Amino acid sequence: MINPLTLAKGKKALVVFFVATDCPISNAYAPEIKRLCEHYTRQKIAFALVYPDPDTSLADAQKHAKAYGYTCPIFLDPGHRFTRKVGATVTPEVAVLRPNGSLLYRGRIDNLYVDFGKPRFAATHHDLRNALDATVANKTIRTQLTKAIGCFIPERK
Repeated sequence: MINPLTLAKGKKALVVFFVATDCPISNAYAPEIKRLCEHYTRQKIAFALVYPDPDTSLADAQKHAKAYGYTCPIFLDPGHRFTRKVGATVTPEVAVLRPNGSLLYRGRIDNLYVDFGKPRFAATHHDLRNALDATVANKTIRTQLTKAIGCFIPERK
């Protein structure tokens, strides 16, 4: 796997979304992920998708990214080298990293899901947006870790 951190050069941060082709919660977040990418790319934030499922091929990931309208770079992590580095355990889960690789935030995108299969009508806490707003403003992120709700990342092979 090429290191997604290469995308962070000259940026304020890199946002990595851990996604899966077959996770309904991960797929339900596609519109919000696209909105975040469109909004914060202009503010010197880089974005990437990481597919940590060892059974996901590059062709599968490319087909999935195209089907959901993703335009940011995609990476496969079947050996979980990067996934373990940031501590991701479910999809969708997000990590915000400084260009040097240090972790600024990890967890949920927002609180739309109370539990697996139990969404709210609308999110009331936008954890990732708050973290990115603080990063763009060169401020400390108040909540640096949240619990993501989603599909467990399959064991590496």
